[in-house]
Amino acid sequence: MKTALDHPLVADYLRSLDAALASLEPGPAAELSEQIRAHIEEALPPDASRDTVAAVLAALGPPAVVAAEAGPPWPRRSRPRQSPWRRATVRVRRMPWWSWPVIVTLVLGVFLAAGTLIFWSVQPNLLFSGSYGWWYGIDSAHDVTTQAAGVTQDTVPLRPGQLQGFFVLIYNTSDVTQRILGSPADAISDGAPVPPQVAVATTTPESRIGEPHMLRYTVGGVIPPHSFRMVRVLWRSYHCYLNIVGGTQGNSELTVRVRLGWMTRTEVIQLPTEFAVAGTKANVQTKYCRAHGDVGIP
Repeated sequence: MKTALDHPLVADYLRSLDAALASLEPGPAAELSEQIRAHIEEALPPDASRDTVAAVLAALGPPAVVAAEAGPPWPRRSRPRQSPWRRATVRVRRMPWWSWPVIVTLVLGVFLAAGTLIFWSVQPNLLFSGSYGWWYGIDSAHDVTTQAAGVTQDTVPLRPGQLQGFFVLIYNTSDVTQRILGSPADAISDGAPVPPQVAVATTTPESRIGEPHMLRYTVGGVIPPHSFRMVRVLWRSYHCYLNIVGGTQGNSELTVRVRLGWMTRTEVIQLPTEFAVAGTKANVQTKYCRAHGDVGIP
């Protein structure tokens, strides 16, 4: 049987009302909807005119106002929450197609950079490989080699204010080119105002025991992967070792800053001997040492 609820104006009003009540809690919303339907059936006969229906509905008020006056919206925290994966999937589907090539390019770039950095960081350090000695003939002529407790020391007289140094053959065991940038200021000669000069031969020696002075050297030189290079270390000796005869200073390792690609790191190369200089009666009585004493810096 036809009722007032079947009237087109009433049907449109009830659809709008149900949509507005969707923001309320289910229980109160259903109860209010039933009360309004019952009121309409009591106020309107089945054959009510269009004007009569419109007047009754106007008296009820707009559906949005009716829902707002019924109470506050249903709190979002009480609604069932979507899973993070579901929310992420929805966001991805809403992204425009042209953004995907940009995102893929950025992701690949990040992975490539990270992979390259990891590849460089795991490369092994430079190693000493077989040949070494004092650079200047005057030092080689006065070298004294001693051994104690399994440690070898090559000692030469200190030549205050003059250049001294040694050479070593270095092997690059890594898969990338390594560039030696230099060494810390106090890595060889303590107190020197300038760091030691570390130079790398530009070519591989013809033999691992070849003449190092026949090679050409460059500061900041490179050692290609799996290659041998002679490395020359020079410094200017400053200290007179408190003017005490027999005072020594030596180094059994060479600390260098090395660049691999765009990464720089510190490497410590173990030397085959401790290269040491010693104060003698002759050099501690020089004009240089008398002038500088234990300070040793001109």
